Amino acid sequence: MIFETHAHYDDERFEEDRDALITSMPGRGVGTIINVGASIESTKTTLALSEKYPFVYAAVGVHPSDISGLNEETFAWLKEQTKKEKVAAVGEIGLDYYWDKEPEVQKQQRYWFAEQMKMAREASLPVIIHSRDAAADTMEVMKSVHAEEIPGVIHCYSYSKEMAQEFIRNFVKEMQDLGYSKEELLAEVSAGF
Repeated sequence: MIFETHAHYDDERFEEDRDALITSMPGRGVGTIINVGASIESTKTTLALSEKYPFVYAAVGVHPSDISGLNEETFAWLKEQTKKEKVAAVGEIGLDYYWDKEPEVQKQQRYWFAEQMKMAREASLPVIIHSRDAAADTMEVMKSVHAEEIPGVIHCYSYSKEMAQEFIRNFVKEMQDLGYSKEELLAEVSAGF
């Protein structure tokens, strides 16, 4: 059975056949889906999908390119959603400097990334991190919020082998549950590049 860990079936591209597509998934070997929020609006539609389909779970969060929708009020609402039974993660959160090059926008991205990381820790939820053209700042924010205490994945990663090793050294705990030590994981990452 396949576990789809990152989907956006609430996207308008699926408007015409969304229900048929999602209901066909178990018959195609997909047992569980995490649909990932990217804005306040898509978090709402993601939550609706998780309520409609028993095998769909939600990740709630705001993508760095959509932080204009975040303020204290919407963040409080987002935080409340982490308490829902079918919320499995906080995401998609992080930094994206590829599209957003203005220093003030990047500063806001860092602020909301840190706040959403803290929210995940408080809710005991893993994170789904998007990091594009922002490796050093992603590392800095993660260090500042003690990301080593917050499980999760880096979903959008386009950096070097050395940077991957740095992320692992700083944020990956021993992976004995999966049969890997940190050193073995570092060796696997090095071999893959």
